[in-house]
Amino acid sequence: MDNDTLFDIFKIAIINEHNAYEFYLKAAKDTTNEEAKKLFEQFAATELKHERSLEDFYKSLKQ
Repeated sequence: MDNDTLFDIFKIAIINEHNAYEFYLKAAKDTTNEEAKKLFEQFAATELKHERSLEDFYKSLKQ
C-alpha cells in the first residue's frame, strides 16, 4: 500500500470518528433518559479519544 492510500484511509477514519462523536453527543442531548444520556456521553468521549489518537498518528506519519 502506498503512502497516499494510507493517508486517505486515516483521513476517512478520522472523519468517521468525528461523525460518531457528533452522533453520540446529539443522542445524549435528545434523550430524556438519564442512564442513556450518560452512556451516550461516555461513547462520545471515547470517539473523541479515537479521533485524537488517529490525528496524532496521522501527523506522525506525515513527518
